[in-house]
Amino acid sequence: MISISKRSLNNCGAVLLGLFLLLQPLSPLLAQGSLTLSISPSLFDMSADPGQQWQSSLRVININDFDLTVYVDVVNFSPQGEGGDGRFLPVSAEGGNGSTLAEWFTISREAILIPREQSVEVPFSVLVPEDASPGGHFAAILVGTKPLIPEEGQARVQTSQMVTSLFFTRVTGDVIESGGIREFTTTESFLNSPEATFELRFENKGNVHLQPQGDIRITNMWGEERGVVPINQNSSFGNVLPESIRKFDFAWKGEWSIADMGRYTAIATLAYGSDDRQFSSAVVNFWVIPFKLLFGLLVGLGIFFALTTWLVKLYVRHMLTMAGIDVNEYQRVSKQKNAAGARLALRQRVKMQSPMRAGLNELKQRLALAGTKLEKVSVVLSFINQYRLFFGAVLLGLVFVLVVILYVSSANTSQRGYEVRYVNSDASVTLTSEEILYNKLRSERAVESVPKRSGLPQLKIINRSGVPGAGAEIRLQLEAEGYEVVSLEADLESVQAKTVIIYTAANERDALRLSARLNNALASLSEDSDSDDVVTIFVGGDIAKK
Repeated sequence: MISISKRSLNNCGAVLLGLFLLLQPLSPLLAQGSLTLSISPSLFDMSADPGQQWQSSLRVININDFDLTVYVDVVNFSPQGEGGDGRFLPVSAEGGNGSTLAEWFTISREAILIPREQSVEVPFSVLVPEDASPGGHFAAILVGTKPLIPEEGQARVQTSQMVTSLFFTRVTGDVIESGGIREFTTTESFLNSPEATFELRFENKGNVHLQPQGDIRITNMWGEERGVVPINQNSSFGNVLPESIRKFDFAWKGEWSIADMGRYTAIATLAYGSDDRQFSSAVVNFWVIPFKLLFGLLVGLGIFFALTTWLVKLYVRHMLTMAGIDVNEYQRVSKQKNAAGARLALRQRVKMQSPMRAGLNELKQRLALAGTKLEKVSVVLSFINQYRLFFGAVLLGLVFVLVVILYVSSANTSQRGYEVRYVNSDASVTLTSEEILYNKLRSERAVESVPKRSGLPQLKIINRSGVPGAGAEIRLQLEAEGYEVVSLEADLESVQAKTVIIYTAANERDALRLSARLNNALASLSEDSDSDDVVTIFVGGDIAKK
């Protein structure tokens, strides 16, 4: 029995999913000058028994304002390098012995005329031989504006004018699913800011393609999560062909906080396999140390402790003087080895609280002599000035304790905003923590899509509240009311207390309704005449706290 999964890329998801396309140099859309050609579906993932036959079709779309003639052919492909690139091999280059997937296709290779702004169906069939070897077989249907004619002496297909639909076929039998993370590293071990680039190499040791799925979780030295990098989640791509290694590159940028300075841990966990789900994990550590800031902190701490030591010595001198002990004599006796009795006698005469007690008694006497409230205030201020070093030391100590409390509190913040970037040789796509949290919330709550209500403006949401997930929550609420959110971002550089709505003149009424809906948020008319007809919501702390 044959089972098959067909998935096509829509315009919004084409770029993101294209990052994980096994053959990354090939795009599902071809744009050459004014020529645009697309194909759907872009991926077939098949499972078949030997001797089975399957029939289907491709849709080739011509969105140009002129007729277009295209040519169709089928080739095999194999991985090339570790970047996800592929090497295309025409059937003639492999001898045509019937063992490759491209030879199992039956498809018309004649020229096809597609009228302007129309599409045509290209039927084909796949017949799996009875003696087909178990495991993975891989091919691609190429559709281009020129016939497939490889240059003499070369096996690689020239694809500059072609689009492709990939075929991953899994023939049942003695299938081996084996693989794991070969290497997981960061490009730098010491960083000045929370921005790291990860390289993950996954090795497929089996005879079928594997799609590793999972994530990279990043925590600071306090164990608090500072980022999650999804890997191949909700994607048809990112496959690793048999007996090959594929490298994935990810960039992470965290929200800066001095409390997060120190050692970070990144844990990559991937699951793979269809018959028997298997797991592989790897750990890498790196340090985020802003050396200039650290040097300033060390200098500040050195000054603090030096000043504290000096003040303590002054206090001790004053304490000894009040006890009638000569400071030089006390130091001399303290250094003697065989003067335990003398040291004990001196210490019994010394009272640690004596200076403070004497100062309080003096203050009470002064206040008793003062008559009016103004005189008493003057006495207190004069007393503080007289003992300014003592009160300065107390204030310095309180400031230090407050800084420590704020540092620990900030370090134990459960979440911070971040960005992740998927990098390949051709393009990169950036996701913010808001988008990742939004997808997570939709999945956890099993949120169903609500059709967009006509007449409502498109929305762009930017989270500036400093609370990760606040923008995602607002998006879920507004989408449930029929709004279309075209963009969700997190601003890691700015934090604002109040929510602000920016609108164009055409959307004034809708903006005022949104303002009432969002805790009477401030609505401001955009003065940019070139701005898109989209309402932008800057989420502030007032909404995040609700």
